[in-house]
Amino acid sequence: MLTYLAFTILAVAVVVLVILLSLREQFSKNIIQAQGKALDSSRVVSEELTKLYEKIGGLDRESRQILQLTKSFHDILKPTKARGELGESILENLLRDVLPEETVIAQYGFKDGKKVDFVIKLPQGLVPIDAKFSLEVFQSYFNASEEEKVSKRKACIESIKKRIQEASAYIYPDEATSDFCLMYVPSEAVYYFIITETSLLEFAHQKKVFIVGPSTLYAYLKTIFIGFQAMKIEKRAKKIYADLQRLEKDVNTFIREYGVLGTHLRSAASKYDDVAKRADNISSKLNSIGGDSDDHKGESDPPGQKNPDHSRERHSQSIPQ
Repeated sequence: MLTYLAFTILAVAVVVLVILLSLREQFSKNIIQAQGKALDSSRVVSEELTKLYEKIGGLDRESRQILQLTKSFHDILKPTKARGELGESILENLLRDVLPEETVIAQYGFKDGKKVDFVIKLPQGLVPIDAKFSLEVFQSYFNASEEEKVSKRKACIESIKKRIQEASAYIYPDEATSDFCLMYVPSEAVYYFIITETSLLEFAHQKKVFIVGPSTLYAYLKTIFIGFQAMKIEKRAKKIYADLQRLEKDVNTFIREYGVLGTHLRSAASKYDDVAKRADNISSKLNSIGGDSDDHKGESDPPGQKNPDHSRERHSQSIPQ
């Protein structure tokens, strides 16, 4: 009885042990799976956090850009004088970045006391550049309701016409300026408004004022710079042409003098031939005269006696005249 009971207890214990081992194995598998899922979730979370950090970094950069734009806009909203100085500073940087330093003059004064913001020195004269900016009326126009925009637009047009009129006053042909003026508008919005308004373009054309903005000034300056380069090439070409003209003149002088020398040499050679022929004739005559004198001397003079007069005559004839 005890033996059966012990065997039964042992069997139950074995079964329990098997069940426990099975549960342990299953629990281990569950733990491993849970750990794997946790790792996957952690990896996903890490990736999402990385993306989030990147987005936050992008937002930070964009925030800085917005802050910079806000600062720039704050500068634009400064009082008129300060804003004008800002526009002139931008204009001066553009001018000096493209054109030679010695060709840009700031605050150039005329005889009547007026001063233009800048002039560009060209061999043909001075090109005046004035910086104009009418932000107040344009702010009023852009912020106006649809009903007010018509009247506000007219106010903008009149303001720009006034600025064009002021810029045209810097054209002084008597003081070596060009017959036109550049008016720099440091706002793309204002510049676009101007170039889309036909009446403003026509008025500027009448006043001989070229309106340029930040995007077009560089092209104008590059054109002027290319003109500078072309003028330098033209200047060098003119110098070369002048040198060639002088060389041509020297060559012509040499050819003319060489021809004169040739004429003189030919004349001298001809004279030489004539003199040589005359010398031959004289020599022949002298020889002939000498032969006749020897014949007469043997007949008229006694042996051993000379005729002094006859000797003097022969001596005088032998001297060439």
